[in-house]
Amino acid sequence: MRRGLMRWDAAELPLDRLEARIGRLRDELELAGLDGLIVYTNIVRPSAVHYLTSFTPYWSEGLLLVPLHGRLVFATALSNRVADWIRSTNPVSEVISTPRPGALLGERLAGDGLAKRVGILEIDAMPTELFDDLSAAAPELRWADGSVAFANVRRTIDAAERRMLAQADALAVAALDQVRTAGHSEAGALAGLIERRLRLAGAEEVLIALAPDLAADTRLNRVLKPTTLSGRFAVRAAVAYKGGWVRRTRTFASDGAVARANAWFNDLISSIEPGKPIGAQIAGRLSPLLGATIGNWTVEGCVGSYPLSVVASSRQPGNTVPTAGSFGVLTVELLLERGPWIGAAPFVAGERAL
Repeated sequence: MRRGLMRWDAAELPLDRLEARIGRLRDELELAGLDGLIVYTNIVRPSAVHYLTSFTPYWSEGLLLVPLHGRLVFATALSNRVADWIRSTNPVSEVISTPRPGALLGERLAGDGLAKRVGILEIDAMPTELFDDLSAAAPELRWADGSVAFANVRRTIDAAERRMLAQADALAVAALDQVRTAGHSEAGALAGLIERRLRLAGAEEVLIALAPDLAADTRLNRVLKPTTLSGRFAVRAAVAYKGGWVRRTRTFASDGAVARANAWFNDLISSIEPGKPIGAQIAGRLSPLLGATIGNWTVEGCVGSYPLSVVASSRQPGNTVPTAGSFGVLTVELLLERGPWIGAAPFVAGERAL
């Protein structure tokens, strides 16, 4: 990642938008009987802290304290050498560099004397050392899981988040569009070309995976050794722009069934209805693809510290997209007449496009 790109841009993410998000979270915390929320962040779990502050960590970890009143406090194990950069990307928090973020925030809470019960986002996934430091520094506090309160705030996306997700998706689409014209027959070379295109276009982070021969194996993975692409392969691009992650997967083959499935999927993505089971929506619209059967499907959303987490799947058919305006990434695997097909794309429930 490049720190030059990872900066706060007030035009893209206005300060009043961050303050509105924090205000909604505080309302949810009060409803849950919580006096604050602790949020953990690292390079693979950046999303909750970024959503509230615009800051994305740079190869380290930290804790964010969201009190019911007053300024947020971000304690990080990063050194003072980069503290000014953190402050420039985090306009809503006091930023403190410390080797023991848990101890510092625990002492703050204990010294304040107002907090009695504090939530922790994804409490079961909090690193043990950090939780032990929090507990030792604030032995009188009661700790609770604050994940539901945070997820309630993330039910729908706001205009700023929509713009960043749309930009990430535009980058992914443009990169995948060049696959057919690239002329590569080797999977690693194709993955490198796609990643280069994305990073030069401004993507903060890129993860490329391929299924070089869908007929033999539908799993999408990084390509670590020379691998020839078959006549039917799939490419997945996960792309981040200013903290917003999207995922796109596309199947490539010369037969018309794949082209029809691609068109069908584009139609499906632009017409996801809120409040209705995803599985039923997919099955109910499958008739244009004669002979196609559903393998499985997954919906991912951003409801916690991870950029994308599974919120519904074919293994849990009762799950729905609960709210109009909610963001997700839908992945569908089909079995067509001539072989497997995989597609993935982002959507906003009840709307035709990001």
